[in-house]
Amino acid sequence: MGAEKYARIECAAVLAMLIPLSSAPAEPTFQTYIQGATAGTIGADQDTWFTNNGTFNLVAAGAFTPNTANLPFGTLVVSVPQGQTGTLSIGGATLLTTTRSTPFGNIPSGNANVDVLTNIAGNDAYANKNPVLNFNEHFPYRNAVADFLYYDVGDFSNAGPIHNYDAGTGTITLEGTGQEKVLPVTISGFRWVHFDLGGYVERVRGNDSWDLNPGDHDASFTSGSLPVVIPAPGSLLLGALGLSIVGWIRLRKAL
Repeated sequence: MGAEKYARIECAAVLAMLIPLSSAPAEPTFQTYIQGATAGTIGADQDTWFTNNGTFNLVAAGAFTPNTANLPFGTLVVSVPQGQTGTLSIGGATLLTTTRSTPFGNIPSGNANVDVLTNIAGNDAYANKNPVLNFNEHFPYRNAVADFLYYDVGDFSNAGPIHNYDAGTGTITLEGTGQEKVLPVTISGFRWVHFDLGGYVERVRGNDSWDLNPGDHDASFTSGSLPVVIPAPGSLLLGALGLSIVGWIRLRKAL
């Protein structure tokens, strides 16, 4: 067997060991994505899908696992800069001005400042201002950062294949099953608007819970520039190792 064939076998073995480094995790139960958006980081808003177009399609996705019985309702959590006013139109979603009761308390909760919308008459209608979950590790759920709005997007069915919109790696892959809802959005007046999706998860083996999308599966509108995309560390590592392997093969052939 010649040196070149040995090189191909050794190269394949090295690449096989590297495959787990690049494999993507399973999609989360809930996620948001803006069609045509750029993945990246702007300030404290990290690993997010961004657009600076004031009119776009927002994807709200709900995923099923073998232990998921139902996703009976989904709530779009919309954050805007605290104290700012503007207009926001979301087709296929209903602005919530009352809470709904769940085993975990009234949902939604938090600021819920409906009156930040200049095109919606009325004041904040939420009696319960105590968050059901601790959102402080999930931008922009922090004091003096954002006002919140809540929209009902209904239930999610296990209708067919869905995507994993991973802003942490900037990749979109087809994996899992569930439902994706495409909601047309128009924004004006706000410096930024951040979108998260939460919902109630009923499980086959119990332990039902209220879940929120992870911090790398959310989306934002920004009136400024889009983030500069930097390859993920795993991609940089694979690229460097690949170049090293190519150089090693060429050296073997030269010898």
